[in-house]
Amino acid sequence: MFNPFLPKAIKQHFIQYDSVDVIPQETFDRIRKGFEKQYSENPMVSIVVIAYNEEKTILKSLSSLSSLTSKYSFEVIVSNNNSTDRTQEILDKCGVKSVFQSLQGVGNARDAGLQIAKGKYHLCADADSIYPENYIDEMIEPLELGDAICTYGRVSFLPDGDKSRFSLSVYEIFKDIAIGLRAIKRPELVAGGASLAFFTRMGKQIGWRTDVARGEDGQMVLAMKRFGNVKMVKTNGSRIWTTARTLDRDGNFLNLIGKRVKKEISRVHFYFTPSKQNA
Repeated sequence: MFNPFLPKAIKQHFIQYDSVDVIPQETFDRIRKGFEKQYSENPMVSIVVIAYNEEKTILKSLSSLSSLTSKYSFEVIVSNNNSTDRTQEILDKCGVKSVFQSLQGVGNARDAGLQIAKGKYHLCADADSIYPENYIDEMIEPLELGDAICTYGRVSFLPDGDKSRFSLSVYEIFKDIAIGLRAIKRPELVAGGASLAFFTRMGKQIGWRTDVARGEDGQMVLAMKRFGNVKMVKTNGSRIWTTARTLDRDGNFLNLIGKRVKKEISRVHFYFTPSKQNA
Protein backbone atom coordinates (compact mmCIF):
# COMPACT_ATOMS: atom_id res chain seq x y z
CA MET A 1 0.00 0.00 0.00
CA PHE A 2 1.42 3.37 -1.04
CA ASN A 3 0.07 6.04 1.27
CA PRO A 4 2.42 9.05 1.60
CA PHE A 5 0.09 10.77 4.05
CA LEU A 6 -1.06 9.86 7.53
CA PRO A 7 -4.80 9.07 7.40
CA LYS A 8 -6.97 11.50 9.34
CA ALA A 9 -8.45 8.68 11.42
CA ILE A 10 -4.92 7.68 12.51
CA LYS A 11 -3.54 11.20 12.87
CA GLN A 12 -6.08 12.08 15.58
CA HIS A 13 -4.40 9.53 17.86
CA PHE A 14 -0.82 10.46 16.99
CA ILE A 15 -0.24 12.19 20.32
CA GLN A 16 3.32 13.40 20.92
CA TYR A 17 4.70 14.83 24.14
CA ASP A 18 8.01 15.14 26.00
CA SER A 19 6.65 14.68 29.51
CA VAL A 20 3.57 13.18 31.14
CA ASP A 21 3.13 16.50 32.94
CA VAL A 22 2.24 18.35 29.73
CA ILE A 23 -0.56 15.97 28.71
CA PRO A 24 -3.89 17.85 29.05
CA GLN A 25 -6.36 16.42 31.54
CA GLU A 26 -8.98 16.51 28.78
CA THR A 27 -6.96 13.86 26.91
CA PHE A 28 -7.02 11.51 29.88
CA ASP A 29 -10.73 12.20 30.41
CA ARG A 30 -11.57 11.46 26.76
CA ILE A 31 -9.70 8.15 26.81
CA ARG A 32 -11.19 7.15 30.15
CA LYS A 33 -14.72 7.80 28.88
CA GLY A 34 -13.97 5.69 25.82
CA PHE A 35 -12.92 2.71 27.93
CA GLU A 36 -15.94 3.16 30.22
CA LYS A 37 -18.24 3.06 27.19
CA GLN A 38 -16.61 -0.15 25.96
CA TYR A 39 -16.86 -1.96 29.29
CA SER A 40 -18.31 -5.46 29.22
CA GLU A 41 -18.62 -7.93 32.06
CA ASN A 42 -18.52 -10.83 29.60
CA PRO A 43 -16.37 -9.79 26.65
CA MET A 44 -16.18 -11.87 23.48
CA VAL A 45 -12.74 -10.46 22.66
CA SER A 46 -9.78 -9.66 24.90
CA ILE A 47 -7.17 -7.20 23.64
CA VAL A 48 -3.89 -7.48 25.54
CA VAL A 49 -1.32 -4.70 25.19
CA ILE A 50 2.19 -5.23 26.52
CA ALA A 51 4.22 -2.30 27.83
CA TYR A 52 7.68 -1.78 29.26
CA ASN A 53 8.71 1.80 30.06
CA GLU A 54 6.39 3.25 27.42
CA GLU A 55 5.44 6.54 29.09
CA LYS A 56 6.30 8.51 25.93
CA THR A 57 4.54 6.25 23.43
CA ILE A 58 1.61 4.46 25.05
CA LEU A 59 -0.92 7.30 24.98
CA LYS A 60 -1.33 7.04 21.21
CA SER A 61 -2.13 3.35 21.59
CA LEU A 62 -4.58 3.91 24.43
CA SER A 63 -6.26 6.74 22.53
CA SER A 64 -6.90 4.49 19.53
CA LEU A 65 -7.96 1.49 21.59
CA SER A 66 -10.44 3.59 23.57
CA SER A 67 -12.03 4.61 20.25
CA LEU A 68 -12.51 1.09 18.86
CA THR A 69 -15.99 0.00 17.86
CA SER A 70 -17.09 -3.58 17.25
CA LYS A 71 -20.09 -5.85 16.89
CA TYR A 72 -18.35 -8.01 19.48
CA SER A 73 -18.15 -7.09 23.16
CA PHE A 74 -14.52 -6.63 24.19
CA GLU A 75 -12.09 -5.68 26.92
CA VAL A 76 -8.69 -3.99 26.84
CA ILE A 77 -5.96 -5.14 29.22
CA VAL A 78 -2.48 -3.63 29.53
CA SER A 79 0.25 -5.92 30.84
CA ASN A 80 2.79 -3.64 32.50
CA ASN A 81 6.06 -5.54 32.34
CA ASN A 82 7.88 -4.17 35.37
CA SER A 83 8.01 -0.59 34.07
CA THR A 84 10.06 1.81 36.18
CA ASP A 85 8.90 5.01 34.49
CA ARG A 86 5.43 6.61 34.61
CA THR A 87 3.68 4.04 32.43
CA GLN A 88 1.44 2.83 35.26
CA GLU A 89 0.48 6.39 36.13
CA ILE A 90 -0.78 6.90 32.57
CA LEU A 91 -2.71 3.61 32.68
CA ASP A 92 -4.41 4.66 35.91
CA LYS A 93 -5.30 8.12 34.60
CA CYS A 94 -6.79 6.58 31.46
CA GLY A 95 -8.82 4.07 33.48
CA VAL A 96 -7.74 1.05 31.47
CA LYS A 97 -7.59 -2.38 33.08
CA SER A 98 -4.00 -3.42 33.79
CA VAL A 99 -1.94 -6.20 35.29
CA PHE A 100 1.60 -5.80 36.62
CA GLN A 101 4.06 -8.50 35.56
CA SER A 102 7.29 -8.36 37.56
CA LEU A 103 8.92 -11.18 35.56
CA GLN A 104 10.86 -9.48 32.79
CA GLY A 105 10.41 -10.50 29.18
CA VAL A 106 7.95 -10.17 26.33
CA GLY A 107 6.69 -13.73 26.74
CA ASN A 108 6.03 -13.17 30.43
CA ALA A 109 4.21 -9.92 29.69
CA ARG A 110 1.97 -11.53 27.09
CA ASP A 111 1.30 -14.50 29.37
CA ALA A 112 0.19 -12.29 32.26
CA GLY A 113 -2.49 -10.75 30.05
CA LEU A 114 -3.49 -14.07 28.53
CA GLN A 115 -4.10 -15.65 31.92
CA ILE A 116 -6.69 -13.06 32.98
CA ALA A 117 -8.30 -12.63 29.55
CA LYS A 118 -12.05 -13.37 29.60
CA GLY A 119 -12.76 -13.36 25.88
CA LYS A 120 -13.24 -16.30 23.56
CA TYR A 121 -10.87 -14.55 21.18
CA HIS A 122 -7.50 -13.02 22.00
CA LEU A 123 -5.95 -10.01 20.25
CA CYS A 124 -2.33 -9.06 20.88
CA ALA A 125 -1.29 -5.42 20.73
CA ASP A 126 1.74 -3.24 21.42
CA ALA A 127 2.06 0.00 23.34
CA ASP A 128 3.60 2.03 20.50
CA SER A 129 0.95 1.32 17.87
CA ILE A 130 -2.26 2.97 16.68
CA TYR A 131 -5.21 0.71 15.89
CA PRO A 132 -7.92 1.58 13.33
CA GLU A 133 -11.51 1.89 14.52
CA ASN A 134 -12.81 -1.37 13.00
CA TYR A 135 -9.69 -3.36 13.80
CA ILE A 136 -11.42 -5.93 16.01
CA ASP A 137 -14.04 -6.99 13.45
CA GLU A 138 -11.47 -7.21 10.66
CA MET A 139 -9.22 -9.52 12.68
CA ILE A 140 -11.88 -11.66 14.36
CA GLU A 141 -14.23 -12.33 11.45
CA PRO A 142 -12.04 -15.06 9.85
CA LEU A 143 -11.95 -16.85 13.22
CA GLU A 144 -15.72 -16.58 13.59
CA LEU A 145 -16.33 -17.90 10.07
CA GLY A 146 -13.98 -20.83 10.56
CA ASP A 147 -11.58 -19.65 7.85
CA ALA A 148 -8.62 -19.61 10.24
CA ILE A 149 -7.56 -20.40 13.78
CA CYS A 150 -5.10 -17.51 13.85
CA THR A 151 -4.96 -14.18 12.00
CA TYR A 152 -2.39 -11.44 11.71
CA GLY A 153 -2.32 -8.03 10.10
CA ARG A 154 0.09 -5.76 8.30
CA VAL A 155 1.93 -2.70 9.55
CA SER A 156 2.58 0.86 8.41
CA PHE A 157 4.95 3.28 10.10
CA LEU A 158 4.39 6.63 11.74
CA PRO A 159 6.69 9.47 10.60
CA ASP A 160 9.56 10.00 12.98
CA GLY A 161 12.47 12.45 12.83
CA ASP A 162 14.17 12.16 9.44
CA LYS A 163 11.76 9.43 8.27
CA SER A 164 8.89 11.08 6.38
CA ARG A 165 5.64 9.33 5.50
CA PHE A 166 6.65 9.45 1.85
CA SER A 167 9.92 7.59 2.41
CA LEU A 168 8.27 5.14 4.77
CA SER A 169 5.55 4.48 2.18
CA VAL A 170 8.19 3.53 -0.38
CA TYR A 171 9.83 1.23 2.16
CA GLU A 172 6.45 -0.37 2.93
CA ILE A 173 6.02 -1.36 -0.74
CA PHE A 174 9.13 -3.54 -0.54
CA LYS A 175 8.18 -4.74 2.93
CA ASP A 176 4.69 -5.83 1.88
CA ILE A 177 6.05 -7.74 -1.11
CA ALA A 178 8.50 -9.59 1.14
CA ILE A 179 5.79 -10.33 3.68
CA GLY A 180 3.54 -11.69 0.94
CA LEU A 181 6.27 -14.11 -0.14
CA ARG A 182 7.02 -15.25 3.39
CA ALA A 183 3.35 -15.79 4.18
CA ILE A 184 2.96 -18.48 1.50
CA LYS A 185 4.73 -21.18 3.51
CA ARG A 186 6.13 -19.46 6.59
CA PRO A 187 3.55 -17.22 8.31
CA GLU A 188 5.46 -17.63 11.57
CA LEU A 189 8.16 -15.42 10.02
CA VAL A 190 5.61 -12.70 9.29
CA ALA A 191 3.05 -12.63 12.08
CA GLY A 192 3.94 -10.19 14.83
CA GLY A 193 2.70 -9.72 18.37
CA ALA A 194 1.58 -6.17 17.60
CA SER A 195 -1.25 -7.53 15.45
CA LEU A 196 -2.16 -11.14 16.15
CA ALA A 197 -5.46 -12.88 16.92
CA PHE A 198 -6.33 -16.41 18.01
CA PHE A 199 -8.66 -18.47 20.18
CA THR A 200 -7.90 -17.71 23.84
CA ARG A 201 -8.31 -21.34 24.89
CA MET A 202 -5.82 -22.53 22.30
CA GLY A 203 -3.37 -19.81 23.31
CA LYS A 204 -3.55 -20.91 26.93
CA GLN A 205 -3.05 -24.56 25.97
CA ILE A 206 0.04 -23.77 23.90
CA GLY A 207 1.38 -21.02 26.15
CA TRP A 208 3.75 -18.17 25.38
CA ARG A 209 7.45 -18.97 25.21
CA THR A 210 9.08 -17.23 28.19
CA ASP A 211 12.55 -18.63 27.60
CA VAL A 212 13.31 -16.52 24.51
CA ALA A 213 14.24 -12.84 24.36
CA ARG A 214 12.29 -12.32 21.14
CA GLY A 215 10.30 -14.34 18.62
CA GLU A 216 7.66 -15.50 21.08
CA ASP A 217 4.97 -14.42 18.60
CA GLY A 218 6.42 -16.51 15.77
CA GLN A 219 6.73 -19.50 18.09
CA MET A 220 3.07 -19.21 19.02
CA VAL A 221 2.05 -19.08 15.34
CA LEU A 222 4.34 -22.00 14.49
CA ALA A 223 2.64 -24.12 17.16
CA MET A 224 -0.83 -23.12 15.95
CA LYS A 225 -0.06 -24.07 12.34
CA ARG A 226 -0.34 -27.71 13.33
CA PHE A 227 -4.04 -27.29 14.10
CA GLY A 228 -5.37 -25.16 11.25
CA ASN A 229 -5.03 -22.25 8.88
CA VAL A 230 -3.07 -19.12 9.78
CA LYS A 231 -4.35 -16.21 7.73
CA MET A 232 -3.01 -12.76 6.90
CA VAL A 233 -5.76 -10.14 6.96
CA LYS A 234 -5.00 -7.72 4.14
CA THR A 235 -7.73 -5.11 4.51
CA ASN A 236 -6.85 -1.48 5.19
CA GLY A 237 -9.05 -1.66 8.28
CA SER A 238 -6.72 -4.22 9.82
CA ARG A 239 -3.49 -2.34 9.10
CA ILE A 240 -1.97 -0.90 12.26
CA TRP A 241 0.37 2.08 12.49
CA THR A 242 3.45 1.84 14.64
CA THR A 243 6.55 3.85 15.49
CA ALA A 244 9.58 3.62 13.21
CA ARG A 245 12.02 3.07 16.07
CA THR A 246 12.73 -0.51 14.97
CA LEU A 247 14.09 0.92 11.69
CA ASP A 248 16.52 3.36 13.32
CA ARG A 249 19.39 0.87 13.40
CA ASP A 250 19.46 0.77 9.57
CA GLY A 251 20.31 4.47 9.28
CA ASN A 252 19.10 6.68 6.45
CA PHE A 253 16.43 5.92 3.88
CA LEU A 254 18.75 4.53 1.19
CA ASN A 255 20.41 2.19 3.68
CA LEU A 256 16.96 1.13 4.87
CA ILE A 257 15.82 0.15 1.38
CA GLY A 258 19.18 -1.36 0.40
CA LYS A 259 19.43 -3.59 3.44
CA ARG A 260 15.83 -4.73 3.05
CA VAL A 261 16.26 -5.71 -0.60
CA LYS A 262 19.56 -7.56 0.00
CA LYS A 263 18.13 -9.38 2.98
CA GLU A 264 15.06 -10.60 1.13
CA ILE A 265 16.97 -11.67 -2.00
CA SER A 266 19.45 -13.67 0.06
CA ARG A 267 16.77 -15.80 1.68
CA VAL A 268 13.87 -15.84 -0.81
CA HIS A 269 14.29 -19.60 -1.40
CA PHE A 270 13.83 -20.16 2.32
CA TYR A 271 10.32 -18.68 2.23
CA PHE A 272 9.02 -21.47 0.02
CA THR A 273 10.32 -24.24 2.28
CA PRO A 274 7.84 -25.40 4.93
CA SER A 275 9.05 -25.22 8.52
CA LYS A 276 10.42 -28.53 9.82
CA GLN A 277 7.63 -28.75 12.34
CA ASN A 278 5.07 -28.73 9.55
CA ALA A 279 7.00 -30.27 6.64
